[in-house]
Amino acid sequence: MRVWRLDPERAAEWRAIRLAALIDAPEAFGSTLDDWQDRPLADFAERLANVPTFAAGRTEGEPLAVAAWQAGLDPSDDQRGWLLSVYARPEARGRGFAETAIRAAIADAAAQGMTSIGLNVRDRAAHAQALYRRLGFRPSDRHEPSNSPDNPEIEMLRSLP
Repeated sequence: MRVWRLDPERAAEWRAIRLAALIDAPEAFGSTLDDWQDRPLADFAERLANVPTFAAGRTEGEPLAVAAWQAGLDPSDDQRGWLLSVYARPEARGRGFAETAIRAAIADAAAQGMTSIGLNVRDRAAHAQALYRRLGFRPSDRHEPSNSPDNPEIEMLRSLP
């Protein structure tokens, strides 16, 4: 298994897996396929320039899973990163690819001085919650509205070394 950072020069890789994610699991993301499908490749490159994004796959250049993180999204804690855009292609699920991409994002957040990392996950997404628990995330007391009104999200947090 390989893991690599998706930098702006890898925008085509990000575009392919991002659009696949928005088709396969639209309820899991704040963006929609309509938001992204007609955008130029430069928009995907710009996102990668501003949001550290990691991919995992059998072969570098062919991502099977991705995870990103971003600082500055939690007004109550400027040293908390936020895990975003986690997705694994159906054929990669349960095989460690998402975990590998998430671990890379977490390590990068810690290296950039974050002291904790948070995420929102659908309340009904038991498999995703189990993965996050294995990675040390614990539910907080906050429940957030989600992209689907009848499927709320829970917030999970993890301290970073």
